Amino acid sequence: MITSKSNPKIKEIRLLKQAKHRQVRGEFFAEGVRLVEEALRSAPLFLQIVYSPKLEENPRGAALLSLARRELPGVEWLYVSDEVLDSLSDTQTHQGVLAVLGKKESRWEDLWKREGIVLILCELQDPGNLGTIFRVAEAGRAAGLVLSRGTLDPYSPKVVRASMGSLFRLPFLVNQDPLECLAALRSRGYRVWATGVESGAGLWEADLRPPTAVLFGQEGAGLHRELLEATDGVITIPMDPGVNSLNVAVCAGLVVYEVFRQQTIKTASCKSQGVTRKS
Repeated sequence: MITSKSNPKIKEIRLLKQAKHRQVRGEFFAEGVRLVEEALRSAPLFLQIVYSPKLEENPRGAALLSLARRELPGVEWLYVSDEVLDSLSDTQTHQGVLAVLGKKESRWEDLWKREGIVLILCELQDPGNLGTIFRVAEAGRAAGLVLSRGTLDPYSPKVVRASMGSLFRLPFLVNQDPLECLAALRSRGYRVWATGVESGAGLWEADLRPPTAVLFGQEGAGLHRELLEATDGVITIPMDPGVNSLNVAVCAGLVVYEVFRQQTIKTASCKSQGVTRKS
């Protein structure tokens, strides 16, 4: 058992709390029973598993430990004291397990393979919002996410935790130029919308059935004028006049599910008329 917080391997893992070390090493960590379970189901690259006696104290943790040992025989295992794991944890109360994983790299081709909306996130800074958008995008069958330059690192512990495992499965691109993204999407026949509070098509009125991409701006500041003018149109979410804005993750959820609804109706209509969609 490792009992020293200054152990070299422990110090290396602790550095992954910092974006610059995650970037250089191409690694990040996920902690907690639920997230490690999700990682096992999603099959990312496992590099290390760190666990403490606390994991073995409950049946779910013990079952996870047994499953991981069967599924991941080549992974490095580090058995540590609860105090050492507490020094690595990004939560107030750790659950006795943490997995060091290799970053995945998605390409545009990974998004083209999937149907559904593409979300372009411009300079988002709140980890809870970004993680929630990952989760709602997967649930709403989005094709994937595109994160602009200036958006926070999606592999930060708080984003990973808020995504509840969706980050392991949903394709996403990072550090992208928004204007270049618009060109790439249009080359594939996408119509590109922006979200805004100014005059535009109401969400329920916009035709979102064709291949659709939607831009979401930074919390508070919204989208730059240059981006708004470069899109094919602006969509707004109807709301009570006394409310002037919504949380960006809430906006993303509403848009994702309206696209899902419209495209599901389109697919059902094609099937009822005997039309087969080409893949």
